[in-house]
Amino acid sequence: MIKNIILDVGMVLVDFCWQDALKKIGFSGEVFEAVANATVRSPLWNEFDRSVQPDEALLAGFQAAAPGYEAQVQMLWEHISDMIVQYPYAKNWIRSLKDAGLHVYILSNYSRRTFQLTQNTGLDFLPLTDGAVFSFQTGYIKPEKEIYHFIMEQYGLQPDECAFIDDNAPNLVYPKKVGWSVVQFGTFEQVQQELDALLHK
Repeated sequence: MIKNIILDVGMVLVDFCWQDALKKIGFSGEVFEAVANATVRSPLWNEFDRSVQPDEALLAGFQAAAPGYEAQVQMLWEHISDMIVQYPYAKNWIRSLKDAGLHVYILSNYSRRTFQLTQNTGLDFLPLTDGAVFSFQTGYIKPEKEIYHFIMEQYGLQPDECAFIDDNAPNLVYPKKVGWSVVQFGTFEQVQQELDALLHK
């Protein structure tokens, strides 16, 4: 019986609108591509989400990947909060799950710096939840198996009582293997239907 709903954040509860953030700063064309390739499109972004290194080292890594665009990367670094825009349904969805008697948890790849900048804005739904695990707190990122065990151990969750919702298919493979029910997020309406079907099995 499912008792715990575990939600991803990006593209589930918030829009990760990095393109809009870059355009808002005023980047286009070659500058846009250079900054994007050095940051959000780069494997370095996974290490940013992991946040094992100090922020200064992470920023330096992004800048080193964009020679000649160091100042522009710095500008993005200062406007990272613009990448996170909460979906209008987020809080009401969490409340409705809670009202149905379910526990709601967060499991997200999320950097230390982004958390610091958005915990009172884009992430202001956190007080409504029963707990949260972010990658920057653990040193692991989805789909690494350790992060799934971390949240189970942190909150005493049993695999067969968990349903996990994430937009990224690879992030659903391991939790399904260990016994979680999983739903890939496509649209809010689709997820509501699939989750309802799971809950009423």
